[in-house]
Amino acid sequence: MSEIIQIEVSDMQNFCYLIKKGSDFIVIDPSYGYKKIKEIVGKGKILAVLLTHGHFDHVNDIPLIVKDFKTDVYIHRDDIRYLSFSVETKDIKDGDIIDFGLNIKVMHTPGHTPGSVCYIFEKNIFSGDTLFAGCCGRVDLPGSDALKMRESLIRISKLDDDMVIFPGHNYNLSKTTIGYEKKNNPFLKSAQNKDEFLSIVL
Repeated sequence: MSEIIQIEVSDMQNFCYLIKKGSDFIVIDPSYGYKKIKEIVGKGKILAVLLTHGHFDHVNDIPLIVKDFKTDVYIHRDDIRYLSFSVETKDIKDGDIIDFGLNIKVMHTPGHTPGSVCYIFEKNIFSGDTLFAGCCGRVDLPGSDALKMRESLIRISKLDDDMVIFPGHNYNLSKTTIGYEKKNNPFLKSAQNKDEFLSIVL
C-alpha cells in the first residue's frame, strides 16, 4: 500500500512530494524542505529523486539528499541546463515507465521549460509547473514556449477526468482533478483554440 505525502515549503508556496511504500520513498521536486523530508524518511530509504523540471525552487535540496541518501536523480536532459550544482543524473523521456516496485510513468510536457515533465502514478499526476489549480505555468521565462505549453495542456486534458492533480505550487488548491480543471481552468479550456489561448497566456 502506497501513500502520497505533500509538503508545502518556502515563500513561493512550493510543493514537494514523497511517495511512501513501506520504508521506501520516492521524492518529487525537493526544495527548501530537507529538514522535513529527513524527518519523514527517518531510517527509511530514498529510492530516487524525480524532478518535474530544473528551476531552482524545485531542486534546492538535491545536494543534501544525494549526500545523505546516495540516491539517483531523474530529470529530462533538456532541463539539466537549469541546475546550478553538479550532480549525476539519469535521463528520462516521454513514455518511460520507471519501476521502483511501483510504476511511475513519464509524460513530457514542455512549455514552462523545454524539459518539463509530469509523473503519473496510479490515478495521480504530479504536474510540476505545467498545470496548477486554475492556471498553468509561466511561459515568459528563458526556455519557455507558449505553443508547446498549449500542446502539453491539450495532451493532459485527454487524461481521465478522475485523475488527481498534485501541482508544483499551492496557487489555489493543494490538489484538484483533471475533470474539475477542464470545467474551471481558463487556460486548460482555451487551449483548444490557439488564438484564445495565446491571448490569455502571454
